[in-house]
Amino acid sequence: MIENNISYIANYLWQKSIENIDTILTKEEKSRFNIADYYYLTTIYHMDYPTLGEVSEKLSFTKPAISAMVKRLEGLDFIEKHQSSIDKRIYNLLITEKGKNIVEGDNSLYQQFTEKVRELTTEDQMKQFTCLLEKLTAQLKE
Repeated sequence: MIENNISYIANYLWQKSIENIDTILTKEEKSRFNIADYYYLTTIYHMDYPTLGEVSEKLSFTKPAISAMVKRLEGLDFIEKHQSSIDKRIYNLLITEKGKNIVEGDNSLYQQFTEKVRELTTEDQMKQFTCLLEKLTAQLKE
């Protein structure tokens, strides 16, 4: 029973995410965008103006693999590379408005979902639910 509910919620959120992406990308862009691109984009978004090396470390990728991924995301206009003025060998990654719209659209979706949960629960139930989610999240991060 719980598994079915988790599955439904995951699929619901994913469908809403796809609907968000559909409003941002053209048909041609969507044909070149995949789940891996989404993962890389959200990872970079949650880092603070990361260097290629930091992203490589975070994703456990080789530098050539990171370079290919960055080139792909640049081609989709999701990120930009900025060369360091201090050390010309270092590049930082910046999320473009289009990239931000994808990730922040999902963040908005999560906020809406949280509000639905709040509407259906008492304050005590919400505290318990929040506590449970925090425990679960901590365990998943290990």
